[in-house]
Amino acid sequence: MPPARREPRYSVQDVIDIIQNGESEVEMELNDTDESDEDVCQQVDKENQPPLDCPADNHVDIEPKTNKHTMLRDRYRWLKKDFISPNTDFSGLDITGDDISLHTPLEYFQKFVSEDMIEALTQNTNEYSFQTHGTSVNTTAKEIEKMFGMSLKMGLVQMAGTRMYWETETRYSPVADVMPRNRFQSLLTSLHFVNNMTVSETEKKDKLWKLRPWLDSFREKCLQVVPEEHNSVDEMMIPFKGKFSSIKQYMRGKPNPWGFKVWVRTGISGMMCDFDVYQGSVNGIRAKSELGLSGDVVMKLASTLPEGQNYKMYADNYFTCVPLLVKLLDRGIHYVGTARQVRLPNCNLEDEKSLKKKGRGSYDKIQRWDKANRTYIEVERPYIVGAYNKYMGGVDLLDSFTAKYKFPIKSRRWYMYIFWHTIILAVVNAWLLYKRDCKALKMSSKETMNRRQFQAQLASSLILVNTTLQTPKRGRPSPGKGSPATQAVTSGSPLNAQKRPSKRCAHLPLDVRRDLVAHFPRKTGRGRCRHCDKGYTNTQCSKCDVRLCFSEDKNCFWDFHNQ
Repeated sequence: MPPARREPRYSVQDVIDIIQNGESEVEMELNDTDESDEDVCQQVDKENQPPLDCPADNHVDIEPKTNKHTMLRDRYRWLKKDFISPNTDFSGLDITGDDISLHTPLEYFQKFVSEDMIEALTQNTNEYSFQTHGTSVNTTAKEIEKMFGMSLKMGLVQMAGTRMYWETETRYSPVADVMPRNRFQSLLTSLHFVNNMTVSETEKKDKLWKLRPWLDSFREKCLQVVPEEHNSVDEMMIPFKGKFSSIKQYMRGKPNPWGFKVWVRTGISGMMCDFDVYQGSVNGIRAKSELGLSGDVVMKLASTLPEGQNYKMYADNYFTCVPLLVKLLDRGIHYVGTARQVRLPNCNLEDEKSLKKKGRGSYDKIQRWDKANRTYIEVERPYIVGAYNKYMGGVDLLDSFTAKYKFPIKSRRWYMYIFWHTIILAVVNAWLLYKRDCKALKMSSKETMNRRQFQAQLASSLILVNTTLQTPKRGRPSPGKGSPATQAVTSGSPLNAQKRPSKRCAHLPLDVRRDLVAHFPRKTGRGRCRHCDKGYTNTQCSKCDVRLCFSEDKNCFWDFHNQ
């Protein structure tokens, strides 16, 4: 029996020479298996190992090879070399600035959700409702702001469902008095961000094309914030368990394993500076690159940082690889991150078992709790580990902020979950920017609003500024002229002011006090003036619900609304 024919074997250099010489008739057996997501960064070099006598504790440097036929995994080699610390002095913009002034919560919020964004949302909502139902909802920008304020109040006082805020047994006046339940539900189902009739087929290849104008505008606002010196990159999950979404991801070990993955760059304070919603592959094809998916994410989020100003970037082992470090250093950005050993080709590192026998690291001492002796002891730790632990948790901190005081509004449209998450992100960014200014002005913690107080004032401003709060009618109108109590409410008599429960907080935000809309004086029971806190008066502001002096000798009504 004749021996089986053996297929010819070719090296990489042979294949390159064949292609260059035009020998197209040579048959080669190709492996059609796909590479992993982290293709290049995870490859292990098993052919070009360094000498075994190379000490592991020597300082090394990375030098790119010059051979043009060198494979990517062999492009860098490690050299024995004394480590020279580079100049890492930060030369970027100061986050506090020169002229710091404190603003209202609404003004901070409008730095991330501007009036132009709300106007565009209003126009697209009216167009979408007309295209879908044949009639327009005829909403306005102010009504959209009211809806935002209602959702923020729902986050502060959470119930099991949206309808409960209007039901008789569980009615919550700060929400139910803003607009009727059916109107609120109608707006929720009509919110839209782009005109479906004018979107091209090329734009529809983007899986987020229905939300893209809003995301681009919101990202542009985030990029206008002066970034901090230390930035961290990590993924964020937006909770979602629905079925009809092509970009839903599952991440094991996360508090919300099912949802939408968002790559985020934040500062040490947790303020989001840049982001990108992960869409997965396009038509089942994932683009390959030198850095792989994880490295491309870091480079994209780092591209919006100024070059050559020694910004610092922190990330975990999912993102870290040698080519990424080299590219970031070319932009003047320093990188600190944990690394997988398979992503350090040609680097002779000790295994984990040997490192455990040698004990903890050196350089600086920190306190750790000793369970055996039940006391704090001093241990040694490398300085770089302390820096990583200090500056890496920005995205996790942002996650904790967004999970608090957020009401989960449900929708049949999956992209609406991303939209409502951007509203909470805008609130968190606005609050962190407010805290940054308070710190620059050296305000005490008692003078600084916490997240709950900030969101409450912001919600009130969104609802009340440039409008009059009117209690919606409930049920069918009663026949005839009504009872004496109803007539008193209609006529605006003192009986109305005394028996009607107050629906607004006496400490309204400055935006509401200064909007000069619907602040009318009315007579009420005698009480102490809110402004001077000395005189007694029976004049009350119909919008602010506070008593204010209004006489020939004293006009606290004017002073209160113009301070």
